[in-house]
Amino acid sequence: MQLTVKALQGRECSLQVPEDERVSTLKHLVSEKLNVPVVQQRLLFKGKALADELRLSDYSIGPNSKINLVIKLPDEGTARHLPSKPQVQSQPLPIWLLVSQILARHFSTADTRRVLEQLQKGLSQLTEANLWKRQGPGAARACNNLQ
Repeated sequence: MQLTVKALQGRECSLQVPEDERVSTLKHLVSEKLNVPVVQQRLLFKGKALADELRLSDYSIGPNSKINLVIKLPDEGTARHLPSKPQVQSQPLPIWLLVSQILARHFSTADTRRVLEQLQKGLSQLTEANLWKRQGPGAARACNNLQ
């Protein structure tokens, strides 16, 4: 049967697979077509994550079905399984990228985005003047005396 696998970034591929194919095998085919490592793939059908050990037929996936691909960020656990690339002098990751990676381990993509937006919004409201105000009048003097 013919399936379409579509990544959230817009890339997609069509694959010819038997109805009783295992999800793990489908992930390997997707890896070959879209160049996304298997460990970074999360396949969804009608909003439900597909388990590697089950078959497509277990989810009633039929001909011409569309499967969504969510690409997970690599973390330390998955980085060991990825092909090694020559390391260039690495720069520290921006704080928001680190926070988003941590949130992505515990929340859905949409929820992670919402939490990040709220954090950034809240942080932008905290100005230096507000911080000093909250600490009280003696905090600024104490800090100045330390310098």
